Amino acid sequence: MPVLPITHRPGVHCASTGLRDLAAFHGLDWSEAMCFGLGAGLGLWYLSLPGLSPSRMVHVRSADIEEQFFTRIDIDFRWSEFDDPARSEAALVEVLDTGRPALIQTDIFHLPYYGSRTHFPGHVVVVWGYDAQRRVFTVTDTERPAPLEVGFDDLRRARYFSGGLFESRGRMFAPARLTPPADMAGCLRQALTANSRALLRPSWPGSGLPGLRLWRDDLETWPKLEDGPWCARFAYQVIEKRGTGGGGFRTLYAAFVREAVAWWPELADAAARMASLAEAWSRLADACRAVSEDAAWNLAALAGCLERVSSLETDYHRWIDAWGLKPPHDKESA
Repeated sequence: MPVLPITHRPGVHCASTGLRDLAAFHGLDWSEAMCFGLGAGLGLWYLSLPGLSPSRMVHVRSADIEEQFFTRIDIDFRWSEFDDPARSEAALVEVLDTGRPALIQTDIFHLPYYGSRTHFPGHVVVVWGYDAQRRVFTVTDTERPAPLEVGFDDLRRARYFSGGLFESRGRMFAPARLTPPADMAGCLRQALTANSRALLRPSWPGSGLPGLRLWRDDLETWPKLEDGPWCARFAYQVIEKRGTGGGGFRTLYAAFVREAVAWWPELADAAARMASLAEAWSRLADACRAVSEDAAWNLAALAGCLERVSSLETDYHRWIDAWGLKPPHDKESA
């Protein structure tokens, strides 16, 4: 089968890059930041995971960016999953044959172009075509500029994983079409307020702003953990390095808020607040890295950075929450 027209543009995060690429294929000229923001991508999690490595984990992205993105633009979303890997492969071939690229979840351990010795499940790539004779799929992946080929067997293995926080049985989503929302200003307002309210009033106490407080209260125990230095190092990587674009996704989200200013001029202040928050998260990440290399475990700087992040997160999300309670108005009357 010929490869579909590839609309990939390198990005910083796998899910938001994949969403941008699918949007572009369907004629929507949206940035990665816009797709991340429409998906209410900001998250906060503090997880205690005894027996796992690391035993304390910080996570800074929402768990359902794909679902939020598609449902917000009025697309019925549900991952297709399959008990049988052969059936999942056949279903992927079927949607490609109908001219639809597919968003899939993978474990990079089984993607040969990574050469990874560790598992990292939940990684999103887009599939654009296949060669049945050579038994390869053509995919695009986040920051890599060119299409890549992955063998049928490798992709089968990559699409099935379980353990830890992620599980997939051949997860795939291939919408027939995407159209812009009739009320883009309203859609943006909804996305902004939904993300902030989820962080202010989360359903689980280890997430959102309560998760930050939980981390702060638990910080004194880190020097006593057998894997304490690795917990700190991993937190640094998660915040600053592992596909976040820096600042725990807040740099990417600040770009989204700046774009939303075109519809809501009063958000200029919120954009500046988010940019400051991104800088604070980067400083927190640096403090985590420094602690991971400090045999004396001087937590004072880390605790101070954590307090700064908590204060700025609270101020920003309360600002957006209050803004969202005001009667909406269009750009011309703003």
